[in-house]
Amino acid sequence: MPTEAEIQAENERAIQAFLNRPRRRIASPSPRKPDMSRHFNDADQIEQQLQEDSHRTWGFVIYRTTYSSDEDWAEFLKRLRFRMEETFDFYNGRDILDLFTLTVIEDREHLDGAGTAAIREHFRQWRTTAPQSEQQQGDASGEIGPGESPRYRYAIQVDAASLRSVVYDAPAPPEPDPTKMGWVKLIDASWQPTPSEHVRGSFEPLEGVIQKNVGWMKVPYQNVMSEYYLSCRGLNWWVSSYRRPPVVMGYPFGQ
Repeated sequence: MPTEAEIQAENERAIQAFLNRPRRRIASPSPRKPDMSRHFNDADQIEQQLQEDSHRTWGFVIYRTTYSSDEDWAEFLKRLRFRMEETFDFYNGRDILDLFTLTVIEDREHLDGAGTAAIREHFRQWRTTAPQSEQQQGDASGEIGPGESPRYRYAIQVDAASLRSVVYDAPAPPEPDPTKMGWVKLIDASWQPTPSEHVRGSFEPLEGVIQKNVGWMKVPYQNVMSEYYLSCRGLNWWVSSYRRPPVVMGYPFGQ
């Protein structure tokens, strides 16, 4: 029967063997978090997007279409910022968050209660000149285009229902929010309605649209400027991932 000293020696050998074991190499380690692949680091991925498009700033444009409470609106922006800081701190990506531009389009006279069609049309006009005016870097010559940036392909709308969901229904920071109770509308600028004679099946009308894809969907507000911003760069993401309202996009899907 082994003595206590022998047992202790064997335990020490086992511990040393564990510490000396070959470490699994991480493919393409993140420069911000070496223990994470850069492919899974949102800050690294957004940085790559900026470089590919020769852009200097990023972020969805937000349309405010409810004006009943300035206090609630300020709270919405505060919570959105908190969730973004929480996310980019996790990825050691405050430098990328510093490149984010919060663009809020407000117009009580024309946008109060506006539907997604009106927002889409306004956004299409806005993006015709925005890339050149806001992405020009230093003394660089030549025209700067939209590239594949989600900033010029999708817009966020915050209406009365979505504002209420974030400020009153979702858990308040710093509490975690796994509920998907707080959401915003993500609008596809390229969407066009399908003629009724070509619509297969029939869905409950949403703003008069009976087809499955109504050109917008609900996404959780807490990661709309990170996970969903990255996802929107994929040309097939919208088609493959679309969830018709009232479903809120994200895990668990379909709930």
